[in-house]
Amino acid sequence: MNKETVPMFKFIVVGDQSVGKSSFVKQYSESIFIETHKPTIGVEFVKKIVVVDKRRVELQIWDTAGQEQFRSMIKSFYRGAAGVFVLYGVNQRDSFEKLNEWLQELQESAHEEIVKILVGNKSDLERDVSKKEAEKFMNDNNFSLFFETSAKTGENVEKAFVEAVKLVIMRMFTSESFKNSIKTIKKTPANSRQNTSRNEPIDDVAQSSKPIQLQVTPQNQQKQEKQCC
Repeated sequence: MNKETVPMFKFIVVGDQSVGKSSFVKQYSESIFIETHKPTIGVEFVKKIVVVDKRRVELQIWDTAGQEQFRSMIKSFYRGAAGVFVLYGVNQRDSFEKLNEWLQELQESAHEEIVKILVGNKSDLERDVSKKEAEKFMNDNNFSLFFETSAKTGENVEKAFVEAVKLVIMRMFTSESFKNSIKTIKKTPANSRQNTSRNEPIDDVAQSSKPIQLQVTPQNQQKQEKQCC
């Protein structure tokens, strides 16, 4: 058995409903794309071991719901996060215009030095948001990285995560405050994937034997499928 241990970085994926957050995570974790699937209820997570610059790192990637009714619950999941991917759809101007709401939430709930990555997803579709204005938004709001991605084709998805990991490692060496703010639990490497919905974050999701389901009112139990790209 491999006794090597690796650090763990926690990443959060946020953004408006239907921008393809779940497809973005699934493309990175499993290299597959599902044309349609149900909206995320609350929060789901994925675990993946990666090797970046010869360093083995375990990523905990938390895929959050975009619906307004889950916002207050999701805020607690920023605790201990090393990075956050803020998604919009390049074909959905309304999702781009709502980015300021997500930035406000970040300012209220996340560490001030959290690595922020702006992601324009659905780059395979006809665009409604130009790359130039997205780059301006990135620079005006102190994002560290910006990528246009396609969860369908895989374009730039892996690159976004790899560059984010590199930046987290660099920031750990340059900022003691940032290093102390994130969870870096050392674990034995293991490729695995788990999904769950929870009412609050936990320090080590691997220790949980079964998920805690969110309490959702009937009107919010939408059964319609959404298009994710």
